[in-house]
Amino acid sequence: MFSDRTELERGRKGNHEETIRTYFSLIKELRAGQEEAVEKLLELWDEDGVFEFAGSPPVTGTYHGINAIHTLYKNRVKATGMPLKLECSPEKAEFSKETALGIVNTEVSRTKVSDRKAVASWRTVVGTEDSRGFQVSGSHTFTFNEEGKISSLKVVLSPRAGEFENLRLDGLSVNDIGRLALAAWPVV
Repeated sequence: MFSDRTELERGRKGNHEETIRTYFSLIKELRAGQEEAVEKLLELWDEDGVFEFAGSPPVTGTYHGINAIHTLYKNRVKATGMPLKLECSPEKAEFSKETALGIVNTEVSRTKVSDRKAVASWRTVVGTEDSRGFQVSGSHTFTFNEEGKISSLKVVLSPRAGEFENLRLDGLSVNDIGRLALAAWPVV
């Protein structure tokens, strides 16, 4: 009996890891504007699931139930190439102009699964089409129901934007970073 339980737990852990890989793969498709990723993502969720952003303002919010999560994903598809007006800091005013969200790319660096919980640590690069942007780190904490569906997901974002090769962070105002974060993270 003990060995059967261990096999069952190992099977669940493997399924949860696969669900996490699928989730981030579908998020990448969503960011590329592929609307069919929305329905595939919803298949991973429990009907009563809860999606929570626990970052720094303005990137905070909680979405209860599959309909709210569906709306969240649909809005993220629409953010692809979203036009933005950047203010830039006063000393870099010559950079102020209209642009669009260009790149949002997340690389998962580590995943730890334990029973029905899993934490995925990551770094995300956010940039405009004219090469201004930053990288930020954070984590996704997944909780799974007995059927292996996501019952809750808590996304935590670092409040610090960092430099990233080939993107200019200098000149971006705090508000600019917030605007880019809002455009990038209706779904990390």
